[in-house]
Amino acid sequence: MKYFTYFGNHLINAKLPDNSEVFFAKPPLPGIKRSALIDHTKNAFENPLDMPPLRELVDGNSKVLILFDDNCQPFPATKKPDMRQIMIETLLKMLYECGVSKMKIELMCAVALHRKMKEHELEFMLGKDIMDEFYPHQLRNFDAEDSDQIVEVGKTDQDEIVETDKAALEADLIIYVDMIQIPLNGGHKSVAVGLGTYNSIAPHHSPHMTSESPHVMQPEGSHMHACIERMSRLIQKETPILVIEAAMNGAIYPFHLRYVGKANKDCNIAERIIKTFTPATLSLLPESARYKILKSVRTDYEPMAVNAGDIDSVHEKTLSLMKDQLAIDIPRQYSTLVFGLPDMSPYAVDARINPVLVVSDILGYVFNWFYNKPLIKKNGVVIILNPTYEIFHEEYHVAYKMFYDEVLADTTEPFEMQQKYQEKYAKDEYLIDCYRNRYAHHGFHPFTVWYWATYPLKYLSKVILVGPKEPRVAQQLGVDWAKNLDDALSMAREISGEDDVVALTMPPFFYANVKE
Repeated sequence: MKYFTYFGNHLINAKLPDNSEVFFAKPPLPGIKRSALIDHTKNAFENPLDMPPLRELVDGNSKVLILFDDNCQPFPATKKPDMRQIMIETLLKMLYECGVSKMKIELMCAVALHRKMKEHELEFMLGKDIMDEFYPHQLRNFDAEDSDQIVEVGKTDQDEIVETDKAALEADLIIYVDMIQIPLNGGHKSVAVGLGTYNSIAPHHSPHMTSESPHVMQPEGSHMHACIERMSRLIQKETPILVIEAAMNGAIYPFHLRYVGKANKDCNIAERIIKTFTPATLSLLPESARYKILKSVRTDYEPMAVNAGDIDSVHEKTLSLMKDQLAIDIPRQYSTLVFGLPDMSPYAVDARINPVLVVSDILGYVFNWFYNKPLIKKNGVVIILNPTYEIFHEEYHVAYKMFYDEVLADTTEPFEMQQKYQEKYAKDEYLIDCYRNRYAHHGFHPFTVWYWATYPLKYLSKVILVGPKEPRVAQQLGVDWAKNLDDALSMAREISGEDDVVALTMPPFFYANVKE
């Protein structure tokens, strides 16, 4: 059977065994149009869940810190105006009406250890008016290495250090504006991680948190999220936190591209014809042209709902909505997963995906996108379809290049790399300078994404990379290599003794709800 899927910046028709299963995301649930988002935002702040209305939380003396996500979410980028712009413009107007002085409002992009947003990226998210009014003196990126701004909040009951930006403790109210795309994000993770330092992120982004529990991508049953919640509650004791969460639907593709994420049976005649000829047409273009085309696509995401208020109450509603959009019932587990990975990662916005992200996005993200149990059987096989070029963005992925060249050349085992290399990279002065002043991810960041693969690296018998012309890249990543999909399927068949193959068509994203 044909499996229409991504292969980096290409779309291909891969050939799978005839008895294979291919699963697709649900159609997008109805969303709130941008024209109605102002009213929904106002209503959320006027009627928050388990907190007083905004007008009762602030007055003319209040100091307010407004936090918002970086461009890792929603992902890929939405069309303009960005929903953060609409929601924060609405919030600012409401604060002014409550008597809050502009001089007592600070806006901050909660980048944690991600790369900082450039000025044009902030303007894309927030719009020119907010930039003109607040940037750069009252609008900035969080800086986890700014010793003048970082303060210790305390330690949790499990002796985990909680550090944050002093602006969070000096504020009378923190308001976090959050676009939620998957259950990984939002809730207690927002402030505790978004304003987290290496010292406070290392305890939960650790192989110890994920080696026995695969639940990285959702809070339920997750050691990682439990640690984050402990930290968040410590911050809440110091400053009230009001969150507003927009739970996003699955409308990733604009209308003319929706066929990419649909099963043939759900496509009309025109879409089926386009789907048939797309791979051959794209093959006529150079890879650089395909890259520009795919990177230019802007998503049609819309919020299914907007809720404000107490973290626990709001996030409970968000998770319920996420499950309505994301949960796909799948009857059983399979022996082999085949996945075509696009040149796309939340950590490679405006950049090529690098080899480290190829592995971590499949094993850390896709493998862990399930609710009750993994889609793949114990000792199963994952086959990754991606050309996996050894390309590292010169600004953003400095630490990733060093991690690939040095750490992975020595070990791919998470606990070993943690012991031998983590502190060295986290405290490296050059990498800290790149993070602070040159828009690079923090030196610890490549470790965090590799650690999310700790459970599947133990659980699976084999990970096979199909795409690179030679095995060297796969060897560096600690995975197997096959020259084509047929050979990879043959390798998987030797392990399972049968053709028991499942494939996923993403994006749009979804979570498996395995029934058996």
